[in-house]
Amino acid sequence: MKITLFFIVFALIPLTSHAQIFRLRITDYNGADTFPAVKTFIDTEIQKVENEINKDFPSAPPKRLMEGMADSSVAAGKGIGSDYASNMDVFLIGAGLGIGADLEKDKTTDSDLSGVGVAPGVIVGMNLAWMDARRFMGMDTDRLNVYFNFMKYDYEHSLSDKANEKSEAGLDMLAMGMHFRYDWIKGNGNKFLGWGGVKFHFGYEYNKTDLTFTSQINETVSETSSNGEVITGTVSGSPSAKIAVNTHSIPIELSTDVQFLYILSLYTGLGVDYNWGQAKGSGSLNGSNSPINCTGGDCTTAGNPTVQVKPEANIDATGKVTAFTPRAFVGLQVNIPFVRVFVQADKVLGNEVVGATAGVRFVY
Repeated sequence: MKITLFFIVFALIPLTSHAQIFRLRITDYNGADTFPAVKTFIDTEIQKVENEINKDFPSAPPKRLMEGMADSSVAAGKGIGSDYASNMDVFLIGAGLGIGADLEKDKTTDSDLSGVGVAPGVIVGMNLAWMDARRFMGMDTDRLNVYFNFMKYDYEHSLSDKANEKSEAGLDMLAMGMHFRYDWIKGNGNKFLGWGGVKFHFGYEYNKTDLTFTSQINETVSETSSNGEVITGTVSGSPSAKIAVNTHSIPIELSTDVQFLYILSLYTGLGVDYNWGQAKGSGSLNGSNSPINCTGGDCTTAGNPTVQVKPEANIDATGKVTAFTPRAFVGLQVNIPFVRVFVQADKVLGNEVVGATAGVRFVY
């Protein structure tokens, strides 16, 4: 579980970009920028240090990253608390894991993704045929199912444990929801070759994810340019950053499915989601200016200036989730007596947000 979650959240996010979580900002050149070649040399070397600091963290322009994280959170929740082809008669219980990603590339960075989300869940479902009433709100109770899902999971992970250069990430997740399914048009055939009819789905989903990043910076700079300038010093500090994602979604869906030789089911459907919520990034700085000495070459002419470099978080932004998202989905399910194993893929129509879900369920 731990390996899967962190592979999803961190390994899939691009590692280098020009808009990174932690930034080294040169606050004062002290005259070194009088010579353009010297300034370029200093900027280039400081950028290398910045890239090294950020190599284990996600990247994208802060506001775009927040928007992508919010949309990905909604996509991650699809399929966790719903059921499309399990043929439940009495009850269902199971667990699953969903991921979402905004695959749109930002032209201003090297980023291959603009956000990622994850949602775990335990699901419990039941058919409402046990109700005294044969009909409920105009629907046959034996064709009406209700599902509840909930899961909370916390984990911390060390990205780098080098002495004086520790990088850590924390993950705090909460996912819950409630869904209804009504078998609107009954299917025909049998378990060996049958059509499952048309099903109507309605529900509510809530996903909350807090990502925290901390980096203890202690990077030594010692470089010599082709013109003889030498910069030396140590950049230090302990900046931290947090991405807090809270999203709500109301999905309305129609699905259908077919079953082959009992063991295999295929299902597909269309839906539209009404969403609200946001992702908010914030950063704090625990450090002051770090002096970087510049000597030799034109630096000597400039009086051997000391350049001041300050580490800081570069993630203060808020991004809102897309309000209305039409969506298509398809799934494959393996049927074993009383057990169902499934995988599902979702695609939001009109943008590059995708989702994938996998899980196992006990069905009676």
